[in-house]
Amino acid sequence: MGKYRGVVLFDYDFTTVDKDEGVPAASPKTIESLERLKENGYLTMLCSGRTKRFLEEDIDKFQGAITCNGAYTEIEGHPVRDIHIPENVVQKVIHEYDTEESALHLETQDVTYYIEHGQDFYKGFRMFLDLPEHWFAPWSQHKEGEHITKIVLNCTKKEIMDRFREEFEGKLQCIPPFEDKLIMDVMSVGITKGEAIKYLLEKFEIDRKDSYAFGDSDNDVEMLRAVGTGVVMGKHSKAAGEAATMFTGTVKEEGITTGLERLGLI
Repeated sequence: MGKYRGVVLFDYDFTTVDKDEGVPAASPKTIESLERLKENGYLTMLCSGRTKRFLEEDIDKFQGAITCNGAYTEIEGHPVRDIHIPENVVQKVIHEYDTEESALHLETQDVTYYIEHGQDFYKGFRMFLDLPEHWFAPWSQHKEGEHITKIVLNCTKKEIMDRFREEFEGKLQCIPPFEDKLIMDVMSVGITKGEAIKYLLEKFEIDRKDSYAFGDSDNDVEMLRAVGTGVVMGKHSKAAGEAATMFTGTVKEEGITTGLERLGLI
C-alpha cells in the first residue's frame, strides 16, 4: 500500500464554497470533515480551474491542490508538476486575440495579468468572483521568463471561441468553465483535471476505486470520470450530472459532509 489509503478531490466554486448562497469559505463542518478524512488516511485535494493565489482562502485546509484545470499540482506545500504554456504560443495568442472583441487574462500561480483592451472584463470578472484587486496586475508588469500556466479568453461572440479552438487545435486545451458565458480556460494541450488525477493516482500508488471527487460544472467532467466515484453537488450543470455516479446536496446544505458520510469515508 502507498502513503495514502485513497484520495478525495474537491472542486472549489459552487462545490466547496458558494458566495451566492452566503458560503464564501469552507464551512466549519466541511473543515471538520476534511480533518476526519485525513485521520482516516485519505489525501484531501482541491481541484480547481483557479490558480493557487485564487484559492488562498482555503488551500491550507487541504493537503494539496490541483490548479488551472490540471496544469499545476502541489502536495503538502511541494510542487510535483508544473506545466506552462510555451512562450511563443502565449505571444501568438496575445497578438491575435488582444482585441476589442476578445479580452485576455494571463495567469501564473501568484498573479493574474490583464491587458489594456481587457480592462472592462478584468473589472467585471474580479467583481463577479469577488476577488481582491491586489491579485491582479497589468501585463506591463509581467517579468521576463515568468511562466503562464493558464489563459482566460473572454469573447463577445461564440464565433471567436470556435475560431480559437480550430486555430490552436493540438497546441492548446480549451475548457469553458461556465455554461452561460463566452469564456474559455486555456492550458497546454492535453491538460485536464482528469489527466492530472491519473498522474496523481500513479505517483502515489492509489487504486482508482479508492479515489473520489466532488464537483458541479462542465470543467469537472473529466475529474468526475477519472475517479472511482464522482459525486455531483445539488446545484450542477447538465454535463456534470451526466458524468456523476452519485448526487449530494448543495454547498449550503453541507453536501460535502453528507456525501462523505454516505460513502462511508468519515
